[in-house]
Amino acid sequence: MPTSLSDCKPAARELQRIAQAGGLNPQFHTAVILGSGLGSPGEIAMADGGIAVNYADLPHLPTSNVAGHAGRVVIGSGHLSGVLLFQGRVHSYEGHSLEKVTFVARMLAQLSVQRLIVTNAAGGIAAAFRPGDLMLIDGHWSFANVQLRHGDARGRSCGRLWSPQLIERAKSINTPLTLHCGVYAMMSGPCYETPAEVRMLQTLGVDAVGMSTVPESIVAAERGIDVLGVSCITNVASGLSDAPLDHSEVAHVAGSIDDAFTAWLFELLRLLK
Repeated sequence: MPTSLSDCKPAARELQRIAQAGGLNPQFHTAVILGSGLGSPGEIAMADGGIAVNYADLPHLPTSNVAGHAGRVVIGSGHLSGVLLFQGRVHSYEGHSLEKVTFVARMLAQLSVQRLIVTNAAGGIAAAFRPGDLMLIDGHWSFANVQLRHGDARGRSCGRLWSPQLIERAKSINTPLTLHCGVYAMMSGPCYETPAEVRMLQTLGVDAVGMSTVPESIVAAERGIDVLGVSCITNVASGLSDAPLDHSEVAHVAGSIDDAFTAWLFELLRLLK
């Protein structure tokens, strides 16, 4: 059965019930989707008193089978009060419908979340990008089918999808990481892009390429949620390096910036209270 908008309500209510039962703030203002290999902030939030909830324990919430996606949401406590950290996402290439891929975005709207920080692992196309850099998304291309049902973004412009205010706030934080701004392209996956596709993307002005992020961001923005997109550059895109591409490289590079990325993200969340 396709997931409908109304199916998000039970999951939203259950998250609030769990937060309240655990003595945590059930009024959520900010959510973070942690992409491939970027789940460490969720682990630290749990160690600091947060409550972890498996996706499978929330009604209708789809689960991922991709390595590096733990499949749980952490309800923040203390300095992360009012924050939800999603460790992983589902992808269209896993066979999930777009209704399922965008389930979390609709659930966040039910929870009156104001901001969404959506992260991913991406291949770097821009010549200045190096593995371990971060790119703040300020524009995108979609090469996957992201035509959404229920009228999501139908006939509307996505030109202001990526919040300029959140980008400026993210750029203001001191960090040893190298931050860029750039254009993200979503390909359909699950295979990495071909060298020919990368040459096409270069011609189109794309700076980084991945297989996610755009559908849930469109749905969130359509519902009035401010969106910040963050790509962790985990590899040089296909054809731009002699090194072979595989998921273990993505996990290794993402893991190598764990501490710096977590510190940067937590400082950003502190500024957004």
